[in-house]
Amino acid sequence: MQKIKYWNLYICYKEKGYTQKQLAKLLSISPQRLSLKIIGKDADFTMPEARKLSELFDKPIDELFSTSIKVNS
Repeated sequence: MQKIKYWNLYICYKEKGYTQKQLAKLLSISPQRLSLKIIGKDADFTMPEARKLSELFDKPIDELFSTSIKVNS
């Protein structure tokens, strides 16, 4: 498994039952490009993509794209 840069995004789309293919289609990018963006390799999310994902998952952009994970106790 590749190292994931955006764990919060990864967790959100998994919890909501989305596949990378579905998420990529919503962003109008290929699943391969989405994968590169999630692991932070040679690609990053654009502001329009970040806004779409923020609205989709009802999370602030800075939280969704944080590189640290908050654990609720």
